[in-house]
Amino acid sequence: MSENRNNLKALVWVLDSHYTGELHARIGLVEHLGLAYEIIPLPHDDVKGYQDMLREKYDALGQALPLVIISGTGEETTAEIADLRQVFGERLFAVYLASILPEQPHPRLSEYDLIASTQLTGHNIVTLLGVPHRLSHENLQAAGQKHADYFRTLPRPITAFLVGGNTRYCAGFTASHARQLARRIAPIIARQGGSLLITNSRRTPPTSLCVLLTELDNLNPRFFDWHNTPLDFYYAILAYTDLFIVTGDSLSMCSEAAFTGKPILVDLSKEATECFHREILGRLVDYGAAKPISNEFEYWTYEPIDPTHLAANAVKDRFQKKFS
Repeated sequence: MSENRNNLKALVWVLDSHYTGELHARIGLVEHLGLAYEIIPLPHDDVKGYQDMLREKYDALGQALPLVIISGTGEETTAEIADLRQVFGERLFAVYLASILPEQPHPRLSEYDLIASTQLTGHNIVTLLGVPHRLSHENLQAAGQKHADYFRTLPRPITAFLVGGNTRYCAGFTASHARQLARRIAPIIARQGGSLLITNSRRTPPTSLCVLLTELDNLNPRFFDWHNTPLDFYYAILAYTDLFIVTGDSLSMCSEAAFTGKPILVDLSKEATECFHREILGRLVDYGAAKPISNEFEYWTYEPIDPTHLAANAVKDRFQKKFS
């Protein structure tokens, strides 16, 4: 059982995902709610077996608690999770976190209690600017304090280059694109002076990363490979950075950067981003959190964006209305 300071009593299950950003969005939402949770496996071909497994897990508690299941985009599980209402009835509170949806969203999304989306509006939808993530004021501050000795030695300003890579529907982050991107951002970084920090993601092609690091080598970058960089050190990078440069294929990294209120220069090149990425990140540009990479740059400020907070408030409101 989970209970937070808002008296939201429920059993909370987070659907697993092979996509790091999708899983972190789900976990971040629960952490923001202050609830305990368990990660449950993805559905498989044995539909009845999967449902029976979850029913047995639920029944083992011996209490008829409301059941919150948080799933979303990534693997296509929309129908399978919606079908769980046949098992749990009105005790089920199904939440769907949508980072990117196709032009024709799944028709069974209407069966969910709440959808958090950057693209949709409607009666069971909270429309977000940016996508949920695990970053919070508390872990940002804690990470900054933990790694303060390192970051206080760096010359300011600090520019962080957050590098994504290829996505399921766009494989344009080639060595050629990486070279062109590095040459576009190098003059901006050189004019800033200070320190350059670079970190990658699991989607960054090794050859493209090698080209980026080679092209930017004369700027003396400090590179932190995601394979062996602790999450709290990544958060410390976010805490101390003065200027972000982010590849537009990662909504998660762009949203985390926007949470800090620091300026973001985003690469929206058509060859390396999906049209949906450009549409969603265009709203960050319209809001004033981000600007497309250009030769001219001056620092600016904006009110930080916290999509996880908005999604959590919507969950609490809808949950209390349903179960009060």
